[in-house]
Amino acid sequence: MSRLNALLDRSLSILTAIAVVLMMAHIVVHALSRFLFNAPIFGTNEIVAFWYLPFVALLGIPAAQLQKEHITVSLLSDRLAPLPQAIMKIFGYALGALVSVGFAWFGLKEALKRMDMGATAGVTDIIAWPVYFLVPVVFAMLAALFVVDIIITARTRNPEVNPLTGETAERDIEETII
Repeated sequence: MSRLNALLDRSLSILTAIAVVLMMAHIVVHALSRFLFNAPIFGTNEIVAFWYLPFVALLGIPAAQLQKEHITVSLLSDRLAPLPQAIMKIFGYALGALVSVGFAWFGLKEALKRMDMGATAGVTDIIAWPVYFLVPVVFAMLAALFVVDIIITARTRNPEVNPLTGETAERDIEETII
């Protein structure tokens, strides 16, 4: 399982990096062509807003879950024994999975609606509807990751297991000092 998680994490990171590099190159070429030739690239703002940014923003959500980098507030759970801590984590993962399934479902309905409309980016004729399908894909993936976290936490009864390595997650220096 940890190999699959590592492969998924690497794939998400590579796709996000590609989107960032393409976006930066597009913006630089746009700015240079506008400055040097007084001929900006048509629809750059729309392409950045409707294509590049959703990839960068949305692909980071499951990557952060894989790396256990989401913000957590653990005022109560850190003071509990490992088993109650694991139970609280499982509850949180189950809640996260349910919310993610809801976002995926409503995102799919919206994507289908946008596809039927032939949605475009702003007032341009740049096609934008395919990007709307990224929302249900990402949130379905996130729901699956929450289910995997539930299984790992239930099997190990250790709320700190990192799914990428299968080992107990390291704590930050600030957390160990307090």
